[in-house]
Amino acid sequence: MSVQPEDRTTIDMFSTPRRGRPKSSPYDRRSQSRFNKRHQRMRDKERGLQRLEVKIEGDIIDALDTAASELKLTRADVISLALKQWLHL
Repeated sequence: MSVQPEDRTTIDMFSTPRRGRPKSSPYDRRSQSRFNKRHQRMRDKERGLQRLEVKIEGDIIDALDTAASELKLTRADVISLALKQWLHL
């Protein structure tokens, strides 16, 4: 019988007892990251959000960061507002 990192039922069946403070999660960092990303995608999907990746010049990003800090918004919110205004939505 083999143990998978994502196995929730036999996670401690084959491990040796360890001294000290117990881990807050029995999964390794890679598995935790994968779970968190999956849950984040599910939350975004429920909110109607979709991912978009673009490459933009550094000076535009600097101006975007400045505008975001002045408006007290996130970078994504500023981009979304600008696109809505440009597309007349």
